[in-house]
Amino acid sequence: MLDLRRLRYFVTTADELHFGRAALRLRIAQPPLTRHISALEAELGIRLFDRSTRAVQLTPEGALFLEQARRVIHAVNEAEATARKMMHGLVGRIVIGYASSIPMSDAFSDIVRNVSRNMPEVELEFREVSTASQRQQITDGAMDIGFGWSVAKASGERIRSLVVSREPLIAAVPAQSPYAGRQTIAFAELASERFITFPPGSGSALNAALEDLSARASVVPLVGPTASQIATVVSLVAAERGVAIVPGFTSTLQRSGVAYVPLAEPCVLEQTVLWSEPFPSACVERFVKLAWALTAGRTPN
Repeated sequence: MLDLRRLRYFVTTADELHFGRAALRLRIAQPPLTRHISALEAELGIRLFDRSTRAVQLTPEGALFLEQARRVIHAVNEAEATARKMMHGLVGRIVIGYASSIPMSDAFSDIVRNVSRNMPEVELEFREVSTASQRQQITDGAMDIGFGWSVAKASGERIRSLVVSREPLIAAVPAQSPYAGRQTIAFAELASERFITFPPGSGSALNAALEDLSARASVVPLVGPTASQIATVVSLVAAERGVAIVPGFTSTLQRSGVAYVPLAEPCVLEQTVLWSEPFPSACVERFVKLAWALTAGRTPN
């Protein structure tokens, strides 16, 4: 295999067409440079230079070989530059999972925008994944970053989390219902309504929040239709198929036939960024640091 150092020596000498000047550029003595060029010629079985006391010229074979040598060195330089970028988390690929309602939040958009600006050469792949599934997929290495809702951490789990926003829960009700237009509504007042929820077993944090609110109000919620997308949940509310408990940012979905009413009881969901440690790559570590900086340095869990 050709010695890359000798290729660099050859290209520099071909640029200068003078062994003394080439040696100065390479910061080596001229005799070792001459020996390396001779060794390269012997290895290739061709003369690269015509040497005389007055001038150094490329042979026809040397001129052809120079083109190839330049390509090789350029490719190696590019590979080295890419490796350095990878080491600093500037090149790579990050698989990001998100719960269905999360993309409507400002925190999600702000973090993704900040990452895109600071890591433009990192490919971001997005997948819709429930919070519960995110933790398993991150553990298995199928996903790098998760945007979900805070849940209890399992013992010995390598998953770390950072709270990036705290979202109040609100009620989405049909626009023609007696609740529409209210300043607030107590959860117990909705006890006779059917609740539109996410499918059972989906690991939805909103379903868990509904159960918590019901327990606190000592009511048993009536479960109506289910939907796996927050936009579909809101559409079913507009169709007067029931009411729903949703994050506050859902009110940005200005759907005809739907009114949003704050709950009288303070109930907040913590939106989190999830990852595993040790970090699977430098770009994932850089992603987390950017998210951390954007959320005023909140301490990860």
